[in-house]
Amino acid sequence: MRPIQSRLLAATAVVVVATITLGACAQAEEASAPLLPETAPSETASPAPTPSPTGESEPATTGTATPPQSAQPAAVEAAPVEMVDFETQNGTLQLQVPSNWTIEDTSTIAMQGSGRQGWNNEVVFSPPTGGSLQYSDGYWGDTGPATIETQIIERIAIDRGLFAAAWWDRHEGGRYSVSVSIVGDVSEPFHMFHVGEGKRLHGMGFFHPDAQNGFDSREAAEAYIGGPEVALALDVMASAAFTGEDDALPAGVGVEHEGTTYLPYTTQNGTASFLVPQHWSIGDHSRPGTNRAGQDVWDNSVALYLPNGNMVLHYGDMWFTNLIEEWEWTLGEVRPTQTDGWQAVSWTLGDSVPNHAGYVGVSLSDQGGAVRPADNVCSENLCRSFSGVPLDVRWLDDGLDSPDDFFGSAIEEQMLTAVASLETHHDDATRLPQ
Repeated sequence: MRPIQSRLLAATAVVVVATITLGACAQAEEASAPLLPETAPSETASPAPTPSPTGESEPATTGTATPPQSAQPAAVEAAPVEMVDFETQNGTLQLQVPSNWTIEDTSTIAMQGSGRQGWNNEVVFSPPTGGSLQYSDGYWGDTGPATIETQIIERIAIDRGLFAAAWWDRHEGGRYSVSVSIVGDVSEPFHMFHVGEGKRLHGMGFFHPDAQNGFDSREAAEAYIGGPEVALALDVMASAAFTGEDDALPAGVGVEHEGTTYLPYTTQNGTASFLVPQHWSIGDHSRPGTNRAGQDVWDNSVALYLPNGNMVLHYGDMWFTNLIEEWEWTLGEVRPTQTDGWQAVSWTLGDSVPNHAGYVGVSLSDQGGAVRPADNVCSENLCRSFSGVPLDVRWLDDGLDSPDDFFGSAIEEQMLTAVASLETHHDDATRLPQ
């Protein structure tokens, strides 16, 4: 990782010591003091302060990024600051942060904006002086008061055409809010950005209680931007390096099987979990309901879709009964699930089946293929269904020409793997999502 470019650390040694292990381990290294960055403050930008050896900030003698000179007795050489390397668990962001900052990493598998699952990084870096630098690369929106004027005060060009920037927005009513974030366009700064041609949204911003409620004047907003907390936050953000790999997963996350990556999905009230191919989409249409005893219950209804938009499997658990029709069918493969006595079964329907002749699918069964899967298996308190809607094989894969081609195909393997991965956790339909 390249050395951090810091105005606060000018003319000092930046010593990279230690390793932060938080989902990913970074190697410690030493770096000499870097050249000062080229920033573009406005004419009204406040001077950046220079920390004293005691850690207390003193006003800088100039507003430029120039090391103190001996002819300036008020300037004091900054104390060395220990920096450590940080890397997100999936390796998509590398960053240098002060070693005395605390780090909380709550990154996890989550739904993406497209309905697909992926890895969302959620990391909070907290300096001992208060506030936090927050990073996210998921999908989220933004709302706020109408902005009628914006002015960039500080900006540093960084990786992938991005900028670490600090600016104020004047809102209706004359109040000023301050943003300190990585942005992709300094002409219209906004705290969400894309990396290269990637579709994933990223956000990295610094938030401090002093700026939480905004400021009454432009001068007060710019004085805050010129303070040491904002300066250090900009320097940390300026060290960011991105890979731009939207679908990157941490090592050990997900299951690789026959060329397909699977990620676990858990129902909203925790009744079950199962693996879903990462390139499939998930539509969770679960909802509250009422059982025969008049109790409030949760009915899970989760649809799995192929990239072409066709629903290929559906998981549900609720109070219902089996409806078995005596259709002609052909058994494909029987594969055990994570629950003893339950199986995933692939099948095709015979030519005599009305409106579904030659259709194929995979279903959850407790009959081991002895009879056509009825799609429902029941415990004492809950019935579950995990099956494919009977589909023409060409709807599943336009490279398949006939029902016989389904057996042994990649799509059959993906469907069997998903259903066979079903793991039940409890049978309490009255347990609502948290």
